[in-house]
Amino acid sequence: MKRLMQPMRQAMADGRLRPLDLALAEWCLRHGGTEPVALAMALVSQAVGAGHSCLWLGEPVTEALSLPEAPPLCEAAEVAQALQESTLVGRPGESRPLILEHGRLYLHRYWQHESRLAERLRALIDHPAEGLALEALGRDGGLFDYAWVDKDETHWQAVAAAVALRQRFSVISGGPGTGKTYTVLRLIRMLVDDALDHDRQPPLIRLAAPTGKAAARMMESVHAGLAGLADGERLRPLLPERAFTLHRLLGLGRYGTRARHDRDNPLTAEAVIVDEASMVDLPLMARLAEAIPMGGRLILLGDRYQLASVESGSVLAEICRCAGMNEFTPAQHQELAPLLQGDAPPAVASRPALADHVVTLQTSHRFSPDSAIGRLAAAVNAGEAERAMTLATASGETRDLELVSAPDPEALAARIADASAALVEATEPEAALAALDAVRLLTATRVGPHGAEAMNRLIHRRLADNHGFDPDRQWFHGRPVIVLHNDYRVGLFNGDTGVCLRGEDGRLRVWFRAEDGLRQLLPTALPEHETVFAMTVHKSQGSEFDHVYLLLPDRDMHVLSRELVYTGITRARQRLTLMAPEATLRAALARTVARTSGLGARLVD
Repeated sequence: MKRLMQPMRQAMADGRLRPLDLALAEWCLRHGGTEPVALAMALVSQAVGAGHSCLWLGEPVTEALSLPEAPPLCEAAEVAQALQESTLVGRPGESRPLILEHGRLYLHRYWQHESRLAERLRALIDHPAEGLALEALGRDGGLFDYAWVDKDETHWQAVAAAVALRQRFSVISGGPGTGKTYTVLRLIRMLVDDALDHDRQPPLIRLAAPTGKAAARMMESVHAGLAGLADGERLRPLLPERAFTLHRLLGLGRYGTRARHDRDNPLTAEAVIVDEASMVDLPLMARLAEAIPMGGRLILLGDRYQLASVESGSVLAEICRCAGMNEFTPAQHQELAPLLQGDAPPAVASRPALADHVVTLQTSHRFSPDSAIGRLAAAVNAGEAERAMTLATASGETRDLELVSAPDPEALAARIADASAALVEATEPEAALAALDAVRLLTATRVGPHGAEAMNRLIHRRLADNHGFDPDRQWFHGRPVIVLHNDYRVGLFNGDTGVCLRGEDGRLRVWFRAEDGLRQLLPTALPEHETVFAMTVHKSQGSEFDHVYLLLPDRDMHVLSRELVYTGITRARQRLTLMAPEATLRAALARTVARTSGLGARLVD
């Protein structure tokens, strides 16, 4: 009994296993499992905690059976035999704690999430939308509008809209400024006009995002985009009045275990459009897909190259990876021929059906061609370390990019405190919230001398010194906060940010931009929260800031990756200060996030 359990207990004491992982191993032993099965259960639990949906038991199998930085605790053959013989391990469709399928070991709940998501997406893929022939969309602003189509270059926004019209499931992927909202607005107009042309009611469309902040930004983008449409005011009353968080849209409770809308009680909607879909984890995406009514559309918007969700799964990235880069089947290529110019990839007969459901937008309109931020993001995304380093080290020649190769936390705290003076000086909520989004320090880690917690303390103290208030005071006029957990009672969600301001009555209130506009709460009414001069890159997803300071640690760490650096860079709207030693930056660019999952195989087989 001690052969494997004692090393696992030591691994937990060293922080290499979580208490939950060890608890599951011990539960396994109490319920008839052998030590090799208990080890496998601990490691699959650890894998889920690290963002994977399963544990891969294929080659090299010995790595799967190892604890981090430790040799394998037992031979692969011994574990394989134990899993085959154990009553705790089932095959697909069986109700057992562990499910073994094609060399992938799942906790039953995550096998269920993955298989049900794939089943629902395949049902949407197998039943294309009816009507809305492309030839009927030649009106002003339609797919063949001159403003959309260039005779020498494919207008991928028009292609994306066409795909979303043809399909019940579609993904529109693109980085900042590539026109995802622009595309969706024109898509919505076509759906509305088609209904009106056929004497039907305009379609009921739902807009949603993973967080309240992302939902608010989605509506801001939609309203701003209406100004660019010749008939925007005609369309305005036909659009959704608000965007919801996915939890609220689905009617999920506080702990996300039961939803009001599911396969038996689907959403009342003809199209559901979800922004920032890269942030949506596997369990939530499965619930969303099952709540789409038969005959409805699910349209996901997001950046395939951003960091995956904090929780398990990398659904958007895996769907995009399996679909390829705008490589359509011959049938769809022929259908879209009027929109595809010579720069478009040719048709590929061997592509899976999924390929016809994903379009990646190519051109960023936020960053000009000579933007150092845009060129750096492209180099990082492509894994071109030398080009990225050249751009970063030449940053003194540009006004939008600065590299600090030897960051000093104290000096950085002083810079952020000076830049945050507008928070303390603001008297109106709108001005304070605008100042909150003007500057943000992003860190790779939460803890450590270069982590968000330490930097928040340093900045808070420096700001207190600058403005003459007690640095030990938790609440003060101008304090920025971020919500850490969903709270349906007050309507705030993980990732929402706000600013504390003193009103004319002398009382402190915290102001937020929420789904339904500005709202205020007393500090005592807030869900769990913390100060947010600095935040992790993971927490910054779905947000944008005028000036981003991106701080990497002074040594390589496993959390560093190409996706993390790319996500941090692309949070900047106008200016980026990259604070990273060259060795750390190179190490980050050499590492990519690879999450183990069977979703792609389920969608393309």
